[in-house]
Amino acid sequence: MFRVSQLALAAAILLVGSEAMAWSTATISGTSGAGVTAQDYTWKDWGGGTWDKRHSVAYWDSASNAVKVARRDASSGFPAWSSWVTETVDSSLTGIDGISVALGKEDDAEFVAYVDDTTHSLKVARRVGGTAGNCGFLSQWSCETVVAADVVNSPSIAVRFDSVLDDYVVHVVYTFEPNSKETRLGYARKAGAAPWSTAVIKANAGFIRLASDAIALDGSAPFVAYDEDFVGVQVSQFLGPAVSNWVTTLVDANGGASASMDIKSNRREIAYTSGTASSIALKHAWWSALTGSWTVSTVDTALGDWDASLVIDDALNTHIGYRKSNAPWRAKQVSGVWSTAGTVTPFAAGLRPTVQVDTQLSPDKTILVHSNSFGVIQITSE
Repeated sequence: MFRVSQLALAAAILLVGSEAMAWSTATISGTSGAGVTAQDYTWKDWGGGTWDKRHSVAYWDSASNAVKVARRDASSGFPAWSSWVTETVDSSLTGIDGISVALGKEDDAEFVAYVDDTTHSLKVARRVGGTAGNCGFLSQWSCETVVAADVVNSPSIAVRFDSVLDDYVVHVVYTFEPNSKETRLGYARKAGAAPWSTAVIKANAGFIRLASDAIALDGSAPFVAYDEDFVGVQVSQFLGPAVSNWVTTLVDANGGASASMDIKSNRREIAYTSGTASSIALKHAWWSALTGSWTVSTVDTALGDWDASLVIDDALNTHIGYRKSNAPWRAKQVSGVWSTAGTVTPFAAGLRPTVQVDTQLSPDKTILVHSNSFGVIQITSE
């Protein structure tokens, strides 16, 4: 579906002011001291009215020096969300430089990408079952070192089930610095049981910022949105078949901070922030299949932080999570018109916000994951 009406609306998008957000906010028990977070959501229709869904939050636990995952489930038999279950992925670390999580649509398989800030290595863990331990013998998690050194920034992971392989193809983007004067944007791919393949998307770059949800798949082709110092917000598109074959497009020379991307039904969209510390604006960019170009608009101003996260729901409405007035906010676009909504939660909430949408049952409902000043992970649900 092409958003033809947006061509007329792009020049004058209506912002409907701050609506009262009468949503619920709950915490994930035991997450005090949580650092960086990431989330993903999936649901599967098994036919005959039978379905199940999963919501997973990956995070760094500074109290136990471990990468962890908290998850909850629901199904057609028990449609209310279950209680959160927390599990250790990797406790062999002293810190991380970023984290990202992806859920497989075929069977809710969990994949977590993270950067060890001691060895500067990129690691990917996949939940495989098991009975004990983490990242080891009989572990619930199979953990691999994908790149052994020089990785310096947040990774972003996406997965797609391949029916021919009868397994997942895993895509990860990351940044690395082979020397102190050069940043490179890297890409790693693993198809089923095959070894990892790696390539450079962009070399000789300035400092690059990646969001945990920077990568998105258009069918089997990965795209990545990112900000580069002195260049702006860009999108790199995989052309293939070689893993090093990418093309890069400048979206906004005035963009900044981490860019979040989602793709659905020929819709490619990005959320990011720009400006100065005293005047941060939330921006949105969408790609037109008719013109083959990007259109940029400002969604909100006077933000309280640089983070933004975007997802497109099943009705092709756009949801952006961000922070303003010490709280999580949601901007939603329906038929080209934006509305913004914020809520006040205690203890300076809304830190490091990410957004997903619960698409089962209808209507679709926004889920904001964020932290408060004590590092407690909070879930604000529509």
